[in-house]
Amino acid sequence: MAPERNTRVVHDPRSIRALAHPARMAIIDALATGEVLTATECAELTGLSPSATAYHLKLLERYGLAEHAPARKDGRERPWRASDRRTQVELDASTPAGAAATAAVGLAFLDRSRALAEEFISAGSEEPAGWRDVTSLSNTDLWLTVEETRAVTEALAAAFDSYRGRALADRPDGSRRVRVMTLVSPHRRGRGV
Repeated sequence: MAPERNTRVVHDPRSIRALAHPARMAIIDALATGEVLTATECAELTGLSPSATAYHLKLLERYGLAEHAPARKDGRERPWRASDRRTQVELDASTPAGAAATAAVGLAFLDRSRALAEEFISAGSEEPAGWRDVTSLSNTDLWLTVEETRAVTEALAAAFDSYRGRALADRPDGSRRVRVMTLVSPHRRGRGV
């Protein structure tokens, strides 16, 4: 599939591994909400110093994932926001470098998503009943061909399309950010496969 006009494609394994840094993943995640944050505010999320966080923000800017936002009234710190330019990461595990980059990004993504779920589950009794009741953990093992696996992955992604990209002003009252993670992963070859 050809990338959209406003899309930057990252396919170099070294660049992909650079995006997998836990602090960068946390910053990407925070900016994806539509919030505008300073390096100091991002530092609170990452546990790093503001200067270290500023370094990570500049690297994310280089990859088109973050950009400077208009200065705040006090003008002391320059805020950042998510870029409106999409970054498409092309993972190619056919070479050793590509496989290492794919693993780094995949594992960093899983770690970040696991940490978010763990935080919610641990504090579940503090959440309103409605939110506790919609939390779902499930898995299903299926016997699928490569083509069927692609079809399942595309169908799962399509289920989210009507909810993606809601601007801050378009979010329904009572809504909150919800991480929906789908993982389609074949079992390693072994017995019975």
